[in-house]
Amino acid sequence: MANWKTDLDTIPLHTVLIISDQPENVRVWDGLFNQRNCIVLSESNVSNALQSARLVGPSLMLVDINLSKPDRTALLNGLRAASRGPILMLISANTVDEILEANQAGADECLVKPVNPAVLIVKAMAWLGHGQRSERAPSMVGINVTV
Repeated sequence: MANWKTDLDTIPLHTVLIISDQPENVRVWDGLFNQRNCIVLSESNVSNALQSARLVGPSLMLVDINLSKPDRTALLNGLRAASRGPILMLISANTVDEILEANQAGADECLVKPVNPAVLIVKAMAWLGHGQRSERAPSMVGINVTV
């Protein structure tokens, strides 16, 4: 049986914006997303990331940058305003509260570092398969989480 490759097989389906101060991780993620037919943009600072998000309106945004809590909140708010794409945040969280705070600040999903690249790409592709983010679900304020 012959397989035919058409132009539809090579048209990028999604644009992914990676915001990271870890160039070695960006190289890995760039390759993984490119293998899945995504256009990948990467930025290493907040102002360029917000500008790219406004100009491109990415399908998904991956955030892995060390920021203070106020700066992280401002970045997530800016990304949320710039695009309806989901925001995945990699976080060095020591407590569940830190993860909930990032979620309340605008991250659709938080993954605790170190993250296996295979897990990251599976989560990202699942979010991309859902399409645009819908209106935010009610906040988890007041919910007690015990581990």
